[in-house]
Amino acid sequence: MIINNMTHSTIGLKKRVSNAINPLIQVSIYTGLALLSTATMATEKSIPELVDAVNGTPDTASREAGKKVKLRNHAKGFCTSGMFKPAAQINNQFNIPFFEQQQISVTARFSLGGTNPHASDKGAGRFMSLKIDGDKESLNFVTSNAQLFFASNLEDFFTFQTKVKQGAEGKQWLINNKPDAKAFFEYVSQLPKSSSFATSRYFGVNSFLFDKPDNTQVAGRWIFEPAAGEVALTQAELATRSDDFLQQELLNRIETTPAVWNLYVKLADSNDIITDPTVLWPESRQRVLVGQVIIDGKQDKQTSVQQCDKSIFNPVLLPEGIAPSADPILNARTPAYIESFIRRL
Repeated sequence: MIINNMTHSTIGLKKRVSNAINPLIQVSIYTGLALLSTATMATEKSIPELVDAVNGTPDTASREAGKKVKLRNHAKGFCTSGMFKPAAQINNQFNIPFFEQQQISVTARFSLGGTNPHASDKGAGRFMSLKIDGDKESLNFVTSNAQLFFASNLEDFFTFQTKVKQGAEGKQWLINNKPDAKAFFEYVSQLPKSSSFATSRYFGVNSFLFDKPDNTQVAGRWIFEPAAGEVALTQAELATRSDDFLQQELLNRIETTPAVWNLYVKLADSNDIITDPTVLWPESRQRVLVGQVIIDGKQDKQTSVQQCDKSIFNPVLLPEGIAPSADPILNARTPAYIESFIRRL
């Protein structure tokens, strides 16, 4: 029964995508549709149910209301642009032809978590999504300033999203019953409230497989380190900020000084678990410098940047030499993003 429902859902998604969006966006969308089968079979919950859990739309009435207001996660955010410069010696470490290009354009979206487009910037959460579009291939990132995730499988993901919508009671239930959620809440409670999107570290909690020059593969996770260093606000400083300071701060900053991050791959040891984003790898693990992301806003007038909300950031849209791991959270992201995107059309 799950397989039949899944097949019809995939066909329906393709029809709705084809009828509603232009061919360039379709290319990005279709790369994720093949993952819908795997992601749905891995859980009793369907992709639409997972999106409902994130959006807080558990019934027909709330779902239809959500479509009318184009409900989405990371509702508060904005797009800007820049470039990516691969590290000079990166091809000594990885066999990834994409990194042979000298400079690649970047579309970036900075955001907060949650479905509230008026959320306060004074919380700790920061998110950065990137599209790095090369001559023939693309590399997308979906990252946050939290280094670990709250669920290792899709059932626990659904439960977490459902319970947090219940407020303090639901959160306490998670703390009492779900160790991964408890660890996540404890981690987030210690996160500094950064002064800028530009002074935040960003992490890819999911693992990918990277080809090496000797034709072997190594697992790794993405880390973005701000070149300006991490800068946190004190409570007194935070009190002087408005609830909407982050966007204008970054846009003002890059008018004179680009925001720069060094991109690393943190390599897994043979004993590290690569399919569970709730597990932190030790800080002693080797890191490989991949290149620099430079956000300067110089391409902000391009249509692709101005309309970046009209597509998705597809974390498994990968160039030759990089492959997704078997992490169920990673492989559910694209079909879930597609479902959420289509609801906003």
